[in-house]
Amino acid sequence: MSSLTFEQLPPAAFVASRPDGRHALLREHGGNRQLWMLADAPPTAPFAAVIPFDAHTPQRVEAALHLWLSLTGSAPPPVAPLTAQQRRRLILMLRALDGWQQHASYREIAAVLLDPLVRSQSRREWLTSPRRAQIIRLVRNAIRRMRGGYRDLLRGD
Repeated sequence: MSSLTFEQLPPAAFVASRPDGRHALLREHGGNRQLWMLADAPPTAPFAAVIPFDAHTPQRVEAALHLWLSLTGSAPPPVAPLTAQQRRRLILMLRALDGWQQHASYREIAAVLLDPLVRSQSRREWLTSPRRAQIIRLVRNAIRRMRGGYRDLLRGD
């Protein structure tokens, strides 16, 4: 197989020439992919992927593989769907984060999301409640995901 070049992009691609190079937007059923070719590279130059070595390198390599498979017409590897438990936890995390961002107390969030009876607990019961610990974990994990940890989902975490 020969190298892939900008000239070989599918006809549906949007290509724009700018001072910093050529930009292409590939519209696909799963979303759009953006490509960039350096200004001084001829259109016949082969594609290359520049992948930084950082905490997200495995996901970047996988994304590059998916792009290559898409450009060559190969089928991408199957993606494992989230389990029902993972979906439920993510939903709870998002709802807990919403409450936290609206300045609701952990007790108020727990009463809405987990158990309305926590409202009637004494202060001592609440401070040692497993529902309190669960809500604190949900909010902490949601904040971590919001601050960039959402990429963990790509790793299956």
